[in-house]
Amino acid sequence: MPYKRLIPHCRDTQLLLSQAQDTSLSLLTRARIRMHLWTCTACTRFSQQLSFIRQAMQRFDKE
Repeated sequence: MPYKRLIPHCRDTQLLLSQAQDTSLSLLTRARIRMHLWTCTACTRFSQQLSFIRQAMQRFDKE
């Protein structure tokens, strides 16, 4: 099994955040994402933007 970094790179984190919108991630993966978000402002903003878009689409769907 290839070595995985404890804290993923931005590209990996953004991919995982996108995947989390459609499927549930393992506890370990969620913890790795959280650790990255503690240290990366850009990915934190990306996560917030994904949440905003998801909420907007849910509201749009209801109308």
